[in-house]
Amino acid sequence: MDFKKVLTAFLIVFVSLDIFLGTQWLRQYPFNDRRTTEEQIIDEMHDDGITYRTLSKNRTTGSYIAGKDGKNILSAHQTQLNHNWKSKMVGDTLKVTMPTPVKLHYPSKNDVHALNDFIKKEDQVINGTQYKLSTKLSEIAQKNNKSANKLYVYVKKVGNEKRTFITKRAQIVFEVTPNHEIKGYEQSYISDTQYLRDDVQLISEEQALISLYQYNDLSNNSQITLSQLGYDEMTTVGKDIIFVPTWQFLVSNNKQKATIVTVNAINGAIMK
Repeated sequence: MDFKKVLTAFLIVFVSLDIFLGTQWLRQYPFNDRRTTEEQIIDEMHDDGITYRTLSKNRTTGSYIAGKDGKNILSAHQTQLNHNWKSKMVGDTLKVTMPTPVKLHYPSKNDVHALNDFIKKEDQVINGTQYKLSTKLSEIAQKNNKSANKLYVYVKKVGNEKRTFITKRAQIVFEVTPNHEIKGYEQSYISDTQYLRDDVQLISEEQALISLYQYNDLSNNSQITLSQLGYDEMTTVGKDIIFVPTWQFLVSNNKQKATIVTVNAINGAIMK
């Protein structure tokens, strides 16, 4: 075949393919694309098969908080607990077991309502009124629980805020049998909390998830099943524990079990 004809045919095919690909690119990314940078990244996440529920764009405020390990308080108040129970300190955690499981409630109440009453009594839980149920952390704990018993996670409140601590340093985990009996619980505590600076504006839930994606902490086809905003441990300075507002996400995919990933809600950095 004549070389010039072959070259001409090749150029025609090449140019046609170039025009076709260019047209497709312009359809997807037109020059007058009015999407914001965040919207473009969200679309990229969608293309990578990352799924999530509707993300909030609302931005609230928060600050760094200092607190102290409350193990001494838990240890000092052990004697106020029911004397028929066994309790001991293991590290910074108070472990309480009931030799005879405690019936949680009558048929008129469910487990949560009964636990909300149980936790208020001083001979049953130390400073229990400072804690509240975390349905999200309870769900996460239950996902990793291989026992037939059910786990309920209560987290310590932060002053008068709606947000709470979302760290194992400040929570109570109740173990409840299928017969609605408490076998025991583990409690940790943070004391002497104080704000370290004035409130600053926090990143939104959407911005936090975008940070995870940009730092390559979200693999293709990941599923974001839970998210929450609260205070997590950042560092320790002397005897003070420094906490920062964080976004936590429960991420799962087909290749590995669900994991919790955390984003600093002040600067968007990934917390390891």
